[in-house]
Amino acid sequence: MIEKKEIVNVPTKPGVYFWKDKNDQVIYVGKAKNLKLRMSQYFDPKMLNSYKTPKMLKEIASFEITVLNTEKEALMFERNSIIKYQPFYNVLYPSQSTFPYLCIRKTKNELTIKIVSKYKKSKDTIYYGPLVSNVSYKPLEKYLIHLLLSKEGIIIKKQTKDFIEEKFELAKKIMKFDKNFKKELDSKIIEAISNRQYDLAKEYNEILKLISKKDDYQNIELKTNQNFDVFGFYEKDSILFISIMNYRSSSLINKLDFACEIKTSKESTINEFLNQHYYSNNVPDFILIPNEYLSFNLDVLNLVKKNITKQFQILIDIANENAKNEIDKKITKFIKKEKDLQKTIENLSLILNSNAKRLVIFDNSFLKGTEDVVGQACVYINGKLVTSLSRSFKLQKNKNRNADVEYIHQNAEKFLSNYHKLIDVIIVDGNANQIKEVQKVIKKLNINKKIFGLIKNLKHNTDQLIDENGKKIEILNEDVFNFLTHIQIEVDKYAKTYFNKRHRLKLLNNPLKNIDGIGEKTINKLLDKFETYNNIIEASIEDLSKIISVKLAKKIKSYFS
Repeated sequence: MIEKKEIVNVPTKPGVYFWKDKNDQVIYVGKAKNLKLRMSQYFDPKMLNSYKTPKMLKEIASFEITVLNTEKEALMFERNSIIKYQPFYNVLYPSQSTFPYLCIRKTKNELTIKIVSKYKKSKDTIYYGPLVSNVSYKPLEKYLIHLLLSKEGIIIKKQTKDFIEEKFELAKKIMKFDKNFKKELDSKIIEAISNRQYDLAKEYNEILKLISKKDDYQNIELKTNQNFDVFGFYEKDSILFISIMNYRSSSLINKLDFACEIKTSKESTINEFLNQHYYSNNVPDFILIPNEYLSFNLDVLNLVKKNITKQFQILIDIANENAKNEIDKKITKFIKKEKDLQKTIENLSLILNSNAKRLVIFDNSFLKGTEDVVGQACVYINGKLVTSLSRSFKLQKNKNRNADVEYIHQNAEKFLSNYHKLIDVIIVDGNANQIKEVQKVIKKLNINKKIFGLIKNLKHNTDQLIDENGKKIEILNEDVFNFLTHIQIEVDKYAKTYFNKRHRLKLLNNPLKNIDGIGEKTINKLLDKFETYNNIIEASIEDLSKIISVKLAKKIKSYFS
């Protein structure tokens, strides 16, 4: 259980707090208008309003906070975080994981106005939201139907194409809910009161309150539907603390925190971090970084948005503040983590009877029925992945030998022939057969390196470590086992990421070329009949077999299923 003094440096700003247990698992997520005040209340006996609170307090071993701009922004981030972590002490939300939107959608046959649960970007759709208030938006929905879909109080059921286009363009103007719209509502309220139509006046007033209230959420829902990440940085004691805030469809969905030791310069540290981050994570439409780093020579500079608005600057300031929050606590945690990692590498070196401070792990990735095969070599220095030294390779498909064995041979040869001086220990994702292949490579290259294998069980989890003779090495140290599990998962992830990038590119260029038995002539026949790749993919086996054999038709359906 933590003590109240541990939250003395928590800021008095709006945000979301995360109580964690001794295993660093999130057990409760809460929002606050004033983080410090709200978190302090947990230590006030008068404020314990639930029988579960004392029990939860006993389990709290640490905490994290995310500073935000408004209490309402905290509300949305709190919900997303509860959905993500499923904390034991939170009342879990029902299956609806998003806030609703008021949606005006144009189709060929009609214009519709309704409240929907999800945001799906489309040129034929206008959204208003997210509707985070508990107040009903039905009056606004009803009023928009009156403005756009009725004539003299009667709903137009048979909508012409011109009617749909005209009303959709009008909706674009109305949904801005600008000063003129509010002024018109004011006039309608006065007119309704003058005519003693008090219920109608009340309805108009509710609508005015709703759209005025939405202005409070401007910090949550930005004037862009693009996906972007906001970076904040703070340096202390040669450690760079990084906070990333992920916005998707302009709503904050996640916050990530990292710490890196600055070994050369801040510029190279940030560049290396960004490269590694976006190698294994989805790349957004753009990123925001503080002004002082715009002059840095970054590889992802093409993603950085320049000449930003005041609103985006506020988000950068918040990210910077999150990077700086609880800095002494973060430094202590970072130093402990570093010491623990170095101790783990020392223990691994003892187990392997080799220097494990510089190691490489090999893995391959391929998909049956395609020509794409890739190899991945992940290099770890002092227990940390170094992406600038790691390599991804395109391998040659070979149908005559055992696939895994052949590909690990190619992978190892491509890496070791150029980079063997970087490492002292080799680990393969595989068994004794894979080890033998790498032995052939090092013999051919006349180099001397220790080789080990990591074997997975039937559930595809790390199971055991073997030496060059296929003998099992006992690992009693849990931290060492967890480290080996981590690098085996990581090399697998990087291999699959590289494979998917190459494979996706091929699919975009010509998706059918990846299927065995289908060549240019067959593709041209199919295109003559179905016109597009999508039509071919969506066609039934019966339709396809009118042009090609049933066997090939089944292959196409199986490949894209």
